[in-house]
Amino acid sequence: MFRVSRRIQPYVLIAPTIAWIAAFIVYPLIFSIVMAFKQFKLKKDLSFWDMPWVGLRNFEKAIYDENFLSALWVTILIMVIAVTIEFLLGLAIALLLNRKNVYGHSFFMMLLMTPMMMPVIAGGLLWRMLFDVRWGAVNAVVQWFGLPAIDFLGTIRWALPSVIVVDIWQWTPFVVLILLAGLRAIPEELYEAALVDGASRFQSFFKITWPLLAWPIMIVLLIRSMDAFKIFDVVYGLTFGGPGNSTTTASFYIYKQGFSQFNLGYAAALSWIVFIVVYTISMLIIRFLKPAED
Repeated sequence: MFRVSRRIQPYVLIAPTIAWIAAFIVYPLIFSIVMAFKQFKLKKDLSFWDMPWVGLRNFEKAIYDENFLSALWVTILIMVIAVTIEFLLGLAIALLLNRKNVYGHSFFMMLLMTPMMMPVIAGGLLWRMLFDVRWGAVNAVVQWFGLPAIDFLGTIRWALPSVIVVDIWQWTPFVVLILLAGLRAIPEELYEAALVDGASRFQSFFKITWPLLAWPIMIVLLIRSMDAFKIFDVVYGLTFGGPGNSTTTASFYIYKQGFSQFNLGYAAALSWIVFIVVYTISMLIIRFLKPAED
């Protein structure tokens, strides 16, 4: 029977994990970096090694690409508006569910978690039916109030707000889950001591709850900001970037460049630009929201 010495046994045990990381993470990253500096366009009988080297030309092209800049702006709007509303709404719901006298707590938690458990693309298709101008349930409610039917997904005015609404519906439960866990971790004795000292609920929230929720708040805003900036599934299932380019996000624009126009080199360069933007946003959130160690 094959025996391994104790000195090399740890390396043998982690070898499958290292091989998996190298094959599915390290290699694709290196390959995408190389693609970003090439005019990598799928053509018949043209191999990877035949693709011409263009240096920083793909990145320079992105700076002057009005469609990409417009997609970045749309992405930033979605991220700022959706994450802000999700955080405020999630915090309010978490505070409500944290009360001891909430009737049907388990039922509400199950109901609340349903959107988050649904596949994102399925959620987009669901809301596409709900928003339908002819037989959608949302327009049925609108017409019940005596208002004309609204083409939510076919007009520039309503398409982007519709995408934001779906994102809020799907990911507010995630915010509730994290913040509620943070609230449950706060010792009840602190509130009892504050009550004895004559503190109001308002003072208890800002002097006890808010400081002790600093870490969960940072985690929520960090994860949701990164995720919202990479939004793709909802746009794909709901509007497919339309009407026009009004709901085309950065990720969806990269998808169209890479898999519709087959400009893989340019798509790789755009992907790295988005990575740099997301990384910068993440560092800013950590820099300004990270609580003090004490």
